Amino acid sequence: MTYEVMQILMYLVLSAAVIMYVVLDGFDLGVGALQIFAGSDENKRIFLNSIGPFWDGNEVWLIIISGGLFVGFPDVYGVVFSGFYVLFMVFLSGIIFRAVAIEFRSKRPSAFWRNTWDGVFWLSSLIIIFDSGIILGNLIQGVPVDATRELYFPFWDLFTPFTLLIAALSISLFTLHGNNFLLMKTEGELSEKLRSWTPWTTLVFCVLLIVVTLWAWTGHSYMIDRFLLYPLFSLVPIAMVLAIIAMAIATHYRKYGLSFFCSMITIVILFSLFAIGYFPNIVISNISPDFNLDLYNASASQTTLTVALIIAVIGLPMVFSYGWLIYHVFRGKTQLHEHSY
Repeated sequence: MTYEVMQILMYLVLSAAVIMYVVLDGFDLGVGALQIFAGSDENKRIFLNSIGPFWDGNEVWLIIISGGLFVGFPDVYGVVFSGFYVLFMVFLSGIIFRAVAIEFRSKRPSAFWRNTWDGVFWLSSLIIIFDSGIILGNLIQGVPVDATRELYFPFWDLFTPFTLLIAALSISLFTLHGNNFLLMKTEGELSEKLRSWTPWTTLVFCVLLIVVTLWAWTGHSYMIDRFLLYPLFSLVPIAMVLAIIAMAIATHYRKYGLSFFCSMITIVILFSLFAIGYFPNIVISNISPDFNLDLYNASASQTTLTVALIIAVIGLPMVFSYGWLIYHVFRGKTQLHEHSY
């Protein structure tokens, strides 16, 4: 296997890990963003217990992403984790407080206690989603990486109208995805309440997606250059539109499992659109294209990539097997019992 092939394979492994994280942790973060609006204490417990068996396993993909980036593309790891240091610390704080809120929330019957942890759970979920959107928005618009592969800029420069728009799109996407998951896991009056939210979550997501697309078209044209060069890629956004339509139809006919599957497909296609426009770059410099970090100039040695890919071949099937088992065992509607959160 040639060095170039190994670089591409490592890039694909990381890309797949990012997509898996957004698809899987995306729905439980979306549930967190919606939980505060659930109403009664019982409804809030149902929200929590619907993701109870899955949320911590979903975060395994974060370890794969960060570990794979450290091993496979160490220069990118150094630039990203130093340049976005504060954002990553906020992100980690969100993960920590969210986990504590899930575990502590139902330990005491006090309304104040539970409401407090409900607020922490909601806020930390939003922070994680918002933070991820800000990072993605900065990667799209470019960051000031210089010739020495150093990245430093004032914290508040991270927040531009475009990055805030990407953050808003991320929140709308995750809440839509979380709502579809809850529809699949709930029943009765709560399910009908969630069903009434679906048109609004879908509408907000579609409007923001259109705005982001037009902005990228005019302000970051490199994201669409490959689509213009290879018209066959235009089938990808068409597929996403069809997935969104299929999701709406499935919800209308109460095929909630299909609706959730369609929202997963929408996420996969959305990130595929990003990958098509961004490839082969991993970090784009807004100082000069010569300073861009891509899968060829920022990868580890051939020996390191060989070891990393061997570990991936062994480890990823185990992760997928564990995931399949958990989702299979805890399929069906969420029911509360004495051991529930």
